[in-house]
Formats: sequence, C-alpha cells, structure tokens
Amino acid sequence: MNRNFHLTILGSNSAVPAYGRFPTSQVLRIHDHLFLIDCGEGTQIRMGQYRIKRNNIEHIFISHMHGDHLYGLPGLITSMSLNGRSHPLRIYGPPGIREYLDTVFRLSYAYLQFELQIIEFEADALHVLLDANDVRVSAFPVSHRVTCHGFLFEEKLPEKNLRKDKLKQYRLTIEEMKLVKKGGDIIREGVTISNKELTHETAEALSYAFCADSLPDRKILEYIKSVSALYFETTYLDDMSGQAHERGHSTVSQAAQIASEAGAGLLITGHYSSRYRELEVFKEEAEKIFNPVILGHDGEMVDINGLMNRLH
Repeated sequence: MNRNFHLTILGSNSAVPAYGRFPTSQVLRIHDHLFLIDCGEGTQIRMGQYRIKRNNIEHIFISHMHGDHLYGLPGLITSMSLNGRSHPLRIYGPPGIREYLDTVFRLSYAYLQFELQIIEFEADALHVLLDANDVRVSAFPVSHRVTCHGFLFEEKLPEKNLRKDKLKQYRLTIEEMKLVKKGGDIIREGVTISNKELTHETAEALSYAFCADSLPDRKILEYIKSVSALYFETTYLDDMSGQAHERGHSTVSQAAQIASEAGAGLLITGHYSSRYRELEVFKEEAEKIFNPVILGHDGEMVDINGLMNRLH
C-alpha cells in the first residue's frame, strides 16, 4: 500500500484575497486518492503553481455556502472539462450547492464533457459520505452563522496479522480470529486478551479533521477525538474575541484549546482575517496552549504521516 497522507494548503485567508493569500482551499492526498476541501477564489491558480493536476481530483467537499469557500468551484469544474476530463467528479456539499452550480453553468452556457455527481447533505451528527477500502470520509456539524460542516478523513489499514504462537496458546476460534484481525480484543469469562498481544505490531491509522468556519463549540470534540492532525480556523487573535463570536469564528487560543481537549496530534492554523499581514504571532499564541502547531499558509505542505512518525 502506498501510504501517502499529505496536505497541501492552497488558500489560507478568510473573506477576500490579501497579502498573497487566497481564500480557503486545501488538497489532501490519502494513498492514491486526491481530495479537494473547499474551493475559494484562486484555487486552480494555486493548483498550477503547486503542480496539482486538476483531473486527478476524485471528490470535492464543500463545507458551507459562503463565497470564500466556493467561488472558485465553477471555474475549476469548467477547466476540468476543457482539459479533457471524461471520468465522473463527485461534489459533496450542503443544500443549495446543486442549485448554485446549475445556475452558474446555465447562465454561462457551460458544457461539461463528464458526469458531475452532486451529493447534498445536512448532518446533525457524524455522517459517512465516502467509505472506500482504504479511506473513510465523514461530515459533522460545526457552529457557524449558516449551515456548516467539518470533515473527518480516516485512513483504513489492512487487517492485522495474527501471531501464530498466540493462536496456538489461546486456541482462537474462527470468529475470534476475525475480530482480532479487525482490531478487537478478546474477552473470555471477564478477562480481556488485548489485541496488541495477539497481533504483530502495525502502524496506527492516520486521520485528519478539517473544521471550517466555526465557533469553539465543544460539541465537536466527540467527532475529532485523538485525530492525528486538526485544522481549526484561527480567524482572529485573542484581542478580537468579541468580534469572533459575533461573526461565528474563533480566535487562535480558542482553536488551540479545542486541539488540546481533543487530544489532537498537531494543530494547523488558517482562515486569517485580512486585518493581519504578518502571521507568526498566530503560532506564538497557539503554542502557549498547545504543541505542535503548524502555521498554515498558501503553499504549506504537511506530510502528516512523516510528522506523526517523528512525534512518536
């Protein structure tokens, strides 16, 4: 298995482009899958700069219907068609995403040479959108001014290999072996035989949570618990907490506190207000509460697999 788990940040600003930063967009590569998360203005420009092939994207996930998260989408889709895409593209988004795209394409006389599959959803709990052999993608609600979702990307590793000596020692049944291969423990007469004892050591599955525009609502903690890497918006520094609350956003310290309470492996910042030219202070404030912190900005490439190996 090709174990890629790599994030590229295409856009890290909030409402408008500023200081060389475009609005929100990210590409996540898991194994051989290429996922686009949100598609703000300038997304396909960044793809060209960072050598990401548009037509290799299989699925696009849109968190909510604010323009800085989707104004780049119609242009990207039509460019895919002009570049000869023939295989289907799936787009997952909140109610209204189909009407938005249909209207833009109708009024601009766009013609697509491939099938566009649009899946509208509205999740009030963890909701699976995609369940493949090696990856699962789920949506969960976050607290913003409009319907908004975060996304959880979970790596699925091959079944575990059983230790032959333990098979003989414990005389495992067929059903018990199936359970252990999937990561379960064995319980006999109230005594637990741990999966770790019964199987050869394997890598831990990686995960990435993208929390779009959101207040620091602790209801999401159950969805992002122990995630390998967490992106949580840091629109403002702490002295703007009042405005952050009014506009349905978070400050950098609030994001760091969420990462800490979730037990995340690392925190990635982003969605910066255009009032800030310099960003280093975001990292400094976050690190007072949580470590490690990656200062997310356009062009930042995060090897989540490599970072987790080094941290452990």
